[in-house]
Order: sequence, then C-alpha cells, then structure tokens
Amino acid sequence: MTEWRAVLVGVCLAACTESLVYAMTGQFTLVGGVTGSALAGYVVGTDPADGGWHGLMAGVAWGCLLMPLSVLLTFLERTPILFPFQYVIPLVETPGELTTAIMLALALPNVASGALGSRARRDATGTWFDPEMADVDAVEDA
Repeated sequence: MTEWRAVLVGVCLAACTESLVYAMTGQFTLVGGVTGSALAGYVVGTDPADGGWHGLMAGVAWGCLLMPLSVLLTFLERTPILFPFQYVIPLVETPGELTTAIMLALALPNVASGALGSRARRDATGTWFDPEMADVDAVEDA
C-alpha cells in the first residue's frame, strides 16, 4: 500500500532540488527526481521493495509536474529539454525508440534510488529507527 506522506516528501525535495539546479544551470535535469525518490524510499522504511515503489511513485508524481513545465519552457525560452535527452534524441530513429528511452531513463533511476534510500535506513540490526523510543503511537495499516 502506498504511503502518500513518503511520496509527498520526495516530491517536495525534488521540487526544491530541481529549482536550485535550474537556478544554477538554466536546465532541468533528473537530479531532483532521483534525490526525491531516494528520500521517499528512506522515509517509507527499510524494505527495498517498498522503497523502490515509493521512489517510482515520487518520480512519477514529480514528472507529472516537471514535464509540462519543461516542455513549455523549451518552447518559450528556447532552452533544451531535460538535460540528458538533448544528447539522446539524435541517436534514435523512431518515435518508439525515443519513448522507450525516455520512459526507462525516467523510471529506472527513481526505482533504484528509492531502493537505495530504504537500504540506507538499515543497519546491522535492521533499522536505525526504534519505534519504541518514539513519543507518538504508530498507526498500523489495517
């Protein structure tokens, strides 16, 4: 089950990171989405499968905001579209190849960084966070 709090935290970090990168370079990159996905994986827990899923969800949610904005800025300001794709587009021959390249490049790094975010939360005993030490009661899923 998706924990939307983790996805929202990841999207917020992605927006902050990407706005800083855009302010410094004038281009949109995949850095914001990947860092947001890693944080979403970290927030959700220690299971890499959950981290990968929430990383993908954060990447998709952020992509739904970023892609229309980047296309709009591409046409209005004559800036290149997302950073790595300006170099990929000349290498492909058909729209299907381009679509596949874009979808894989947008999905796989987010899944991997979400899973790595969850793995980063682990230590030798399984987790860095002890729920028994928390001040608030945890809400269990039904």
